[in-house]
Amino acid sequence: MKKMLFVILAALLICALSAPVLAEENEKVIRVGGNATVSLAADTATVQIGVETRNESVKEAQKENANLMAAVLEAIKGTGVEEKDIVTSQFNVFSNYEYEPSVLGKETRKQYYQVQNTVSVTVHDLSMIGSVLDAAMDAGANTTYGISFSSTQANEAYQKALTRAVEDAMRKAQVLAKAAGVELGDLMNINATQNSSAFGREAYGMTNFYAYEAKSADMGTSISTGDVSVTAEVTLEYAFR
Repeated sequence: MKKMLFVILAALLICALSAPVLAEENEKVIRVGGNATVSLAADTATVQIGVETRNESVKEAQKENANLMAAVLEAIKGTGVEEKDIVTSQFNVFSNYEYEPSVLGKETRKQYYQVQNTVSVTVHDLSMIGSVLDAAMDAGANTTYGISFSSTQANEAYQKALTRAVEDAMRKAQVLAKAAGVELGDLMNINATQNSSAFGREAYGMTNFYAYEAKSADMGTSISTGDVSVTAEVTLEYAFR
């Protein structure tokens, strides 16, 4: 009797565990995606400015780099950029070799050390970007790694984009349901993702060129700003009948 009771309880437990799975598998769902993009003017720029030095002595390469970077930082601050908006983004020391031809077609190998120090500079007044670059280059900066633009209003823009993305997905669900001859039920699930993109100008290894052009033309470096785009994407799942 006890054995029979155990078998019955086990069977009831298996049914209870499998019931939600069967219901989920048999549930009728419409899954739709919606997206929207909001563009706004950039009001902040971030530029990577660096100093690269080479020397046969690692100590001398570091010393020269430190002196140049100190001058560059002072020049950047002199344009009005606050210290909190200047952050070291990378510092690297490499060991390399330079090959030179010698007699009888052989090559001689000379070891040298390369020190790279780069700071990320945030500029809140976009009209000052050119002046910041010019000041840094005049003080000894010799590398830049691109300029990116952003907006302090990006969060507000995302809220608008999110609302429009949901509305877009709801319209699609209604169109699909009507075309299929079914009726939408409850909203069962919703997921959202955010994508941001900004206009950027890359200037790898070109700081010296820009400095020369600015001086020869007797004018400052000119930088064009751009817009920031914020995109929201959502996925809605509706039951239908």
